[in-house]
Amino acid sequence: MENICPSKAVVSTQSTGEVEGSSQCQGTRSSCSGWSSRPRWTEYYRDDTDGRSGGCTYKWKIEASRPRIGYEYRLCFQETEGSSQCQGTRSSCTGWMTTPGWTAPFRDDTDDRGGGCAYYWKVEQRKNAAVDDKAICRVCFKETEGSSQCQGVRNTCSGWSSAPAWTKPFRDDTDDRGGGCHYSWFLDCIPAGVGMENICPSDTPCS
Repeated sequence: MENICPSKAVVSTQSTGEVEGSSQCQGTRSSCSGWSSRPRWTEYYRDDTDGRSGGCTYKWKIEASRPRIGYEYRLCFQETEGSSQCQGTRSSCTGWMTTPGWTAPFRDDTDDRGGGCAYYWKVEQRKNAAVDDKAICRVCFKETEGSSQCQGVRNTCSGWSSAPAWTKPFRDDTDDRGGGCHYSWFLDCIPAGVGMENICPSDTPCS
């Protein structure tokens, strides 16, 4: 499964894709992070949405996962351009598997001003002897401001790592109108092999 993202080795990776292809969606539109045993950020992706027509449509998934007993995982996000249009918490991580939680909210308010927002994601691991079950994981996303510029599916989870699938698409069409889009992510992990994935909600975390 490592060959899905060449040169990466073992355990978990998170993948992000932008599918609209507008000129306002810049940098690498589809990339994978490093595997959690060798954490590395996804390639640079830049959101420069403004008054031009078009927007940026995002999806995320756990590309492949083989969590190990005795380890736990988390998903991290960072924004590095530092424009005043990129607001809230620019660098944060979800909770670890044993203490799950959302990333701190990040707000995209890109418009016709100069600058944009540069995004990266990665998965990290650490040892924890209390983790004595194998797990399957997925990534969940939510947008909470509810502006009309934040379009598509505002609450969505990817497929589980046992059957990888993208989240439903979310579209960022921020511009000079009032309002922006508030984003958070969640690494949702449950015990493997007990069927919990069949009763978990499809659009919100189960853990």
